[in-house]
Order: sequence, then structure tokens, then C-alpha cells
Amino acid sequence: MRKKLGRIVSLLLVMAVLMSNNIWAKEVQAEGSEYENEAENPIQPRSLYLASGISEITNEGEGVLRIYADFTSYRSVPWASLTISLQRRKDASSGSWSTVKTYTYEFDEDDYNGDLTYAGTEFYVRGMTTNYYYRVKCVHKVKTPSGSYESKTSQTSGVLLTSYPEFRSLDEVK
Repeated sequence: MRKKLGRIVSLLLVMAVLMSNNIWAKEVQAEGSEYENEAENPIQPRSLYLASGISEITNEGEGVLRIYADFTSYRSVPWASLTISLQRRKDASSGSWSTVKTYTYEFDEDDYNGDLTYAGTEFYVRGMTTNYYYRVKCVHKVKTPSGSYESKTSQTSGVLLTSYPEFRSLDEVK
């Protein structure tokens, strides 16, 4: 028994040595150290400028939808846009959505004193057919100082548009 246990332990040690590999990694240099500009750096984050994009849709009751969208960038950009598509589910059993209306908002650095790092919009939509689910799909897009573009897409869950007033707590009414 002792001999058998010794063989098993020896075999496991041999397998561990044979299966181990060395991994060599290069240290990532701090910004501005090894590479003169972003295009030369082979290791890029997902986005150098566009940090986040948020979109929201809310049933305000009585046939009114509230839509909100924004973007935030890591650095100032010369131009940005939000393309918001309001979509309605075709029917209760279907999973497919159709675009009802598209809204486009553009932002220029001149309107933000040369420091465009955040912008957003909020608006209300009235006159849509009630008892349908609506959602928002938004493309958040920025133009970098070098002239390239970065974009992200956000999408909300569907909300049921009602014809009756939505319940609001006293804290929300104030």
C-alpha cells in the first residue's frame, strides 16, 4: 500500500512539472512614456474617449412617455450625438420591435466652452397608442480630436404605456 501511494505521488509530481508553463508578460507603460501618440500604442482600451452612454424610458401615465439619454467621455471631444429610436413591440406574443420615431441630438464643443465631456437630453412623448410596450434604443457617438468616431449602443427594457395615471408616492410628487 505504501509503495502504491509513493508511485501515485511521484506520478502526480512528474505530471505537475510537465504541465507547468512559464508565462512572460511585458509591463504596460504609463501614459506618455513609451509611445508618442495613441495610434502607435498596440495595447488600447475599448474606448479612449467615450466612457458611458445611458438611456431610460418611463411610463408617466395618461399616455405619456419620458425619455432620457446621455453620454460621458473620458476627455473633451469636439462633437457628439445621441440617436434615440423609440420602438414599440408589434404584439404581446411577439418578441420583435418596430421603430416608431427617431430623434437625433447633436452637441458641439463650442456650446460647452470647448469642454464637451458630458451632454444629455430629456423629453416627453405624447399621443402614442396606449396598452403597448415601448422601449428606447440609443446610439451614443463622439468624434475624437483626431477625427475618428467612437460609439456605444444602449437599450432599455420595454415599459407598458398606460392611459390611466401612474401611482406616485408623496415624495415623487414634491
